[in-house]
Amino acid sequence: MFPSAGQFGQGPPVDTSLMELALYGTAILFGVILVNLILALITLPLFFGAMYLIELGIRGFQNMPDPIGKYSKLAGLVFRSLRRNLLRTALTYVALFVLTGMLTMLYGIIDTIGKMTTDQENSQLVIMTEKFGIPSMMKPGYANNLKSIIRDKLPKEMQPDDIDKNFMTWSFVGATLDPSKMTQENSMFLFALDPDAVTNGMMKEQGLNEEDLGEENWNAMKAVIELVKQDKRNIIVGADRLERIGKKVGDKIKLFGTNYKDIEFECEIVGAFPSGSRMAMNAAMRFDYLTAKLDDYRARTGKDHPVADRCLNLVWVRMPSKAAYQQLAAIVAEPSSFSNPATKMETFSAAIGSFLEPFKDIFWGLKYIIMPAIVVIMCLVIGITITIGVRERWSEMAVMKVLGFQPWQIMSMIVSEAMLIGTFGGLLSTWSVYFLPMGIRSLTKAIGVKISFFDTFHSPIEIVIYGPILGIAVGLIGALLPAWNARKVKVSEVFAKVA
Repeated sequence: MFPSAGQFGQGPPVDTSLMELALYGTAILFGVILVNLILALITLPLFFGAMYLIELGIRGFQNMPDPIGKYSKLAGLVFRSLRRNLLRTALTYVALFVLTGMLTMLYGIIDTIGKMTTDQENSQLVIMTEKFGIPSMMKPGYANNLKSIIRDKLPKEMQPDDIDKNFMTWSFVGATLDPSKMTQENSMFLFALDPDAVTNGMMKEQGLNEEDLGEENWNAMKAVIELVKQDKRNIIVGADRLERIGKKVGDKIKLFGTNYKDIEFECEIVGAFPSGSRMAMNAAMRFDYLTAKLDDYRARTGKDHPVADRCLNLVWVRMPSKAAYQQLAAIVAEPSSFSNPATKMETFSAAIGSFLEPFKDIFWGLKYIIMPAIVVIMCLVIGITITIGVRERWSEMAVMKVLGFQPWQIMSMIVSEAMLIGTFGGLLSTWSVYFLPMGIRSLTKAIGVKISFFDTFHSPIEIVIYGPILGIAVGLIGALLPAWNARKVKVSEVFAKVA
């Protein structure tokens, strides 16, 4: 959906080989495993501390009359079994924590992509682009034509409340500080648009809103927008891009167009998009400054700039409903509306879906192969651990039968061990993945520091519930077979082997 720098003349397009992608993917995988491993080791004392407190609580009920005292003693045997080999219990917990953490992160990614690519019934954000061209390049008059279509051809109930506040155009400007030697350290990518589009909420999906920036940064951004409106030469540059090019707020710079050849922009940097935000590596300028420079080019050379009649790249409209969008899309698709070039309309979610289309097989594999495989591995980890413990206590199981323990009591005790480890592993893992980024975001916001990953990573809240449920289910499934074998232990055979 969005163009690359290479498409607008900012150096050659990046040619990433399959081997490089594999290396990047492997590095990210090991990074995720390492982070989860560190978190597992940090939370290990919490796991054993919680186990100890629960065991202390159970001891208080063991002297009570049956059946409370009886089942409390049986529960005490569960904790005693887990303390029998602390290293094995700890390793099992760490393994489940790491696997649950990976599963949670994958679920968060897939859930986020699913929400982004799902159309909503109300408040449809739609985009008009060139139908057959990449990157999209349309006539600047298309924007007013689209406004006229919305006002004149759509029923009143299908029109936005205020078309000007729910309308935005984008033009992409590639520029460099040094036209003789373009590098990443002197290049810049700018969005040319109306400054009011930011305060009207049309740049919400790009992270320019109070929810993503916070009240203080949002108020500062609105103040910077007012400065941009005072002079069309004023621009806003992302903080990370400023650091890359070695500039700061207040500097005056000259930009040389790369996709708008022979056009120079005299600009002053009056503000910065926050570091770590979605616009941190980009910049924004006024669209009327771009058109003014195109007019200057015509006055200077006596002819239109080669891109003057194709300087509009995207048109955004926020429609009140899905039905309104569908009717508008049908009108736009008619040849009589826009024909040279032809255009199309699609929702923002559909545009993201098209952008992610080349990766759909990867996401399918993550959802239907990798995630189920992780659950199976978790069940195997629990099953192997419990099986080893049962074999070590084979004689003990026989003695318990002699003492009057029923097979179902032995089976429930073994299953409880597995479910206990699974519950804590799933709970602490998912809670760490969900609450830790929230805590880091609050801390960095308080001290005025932005960390890109923690500012953009959001896990769905349902994982807080799914984690413990997953742990219980994995513990139950993994322990069923060894528990079933334990309940069938034959006392005569065991004592015959001992003899």
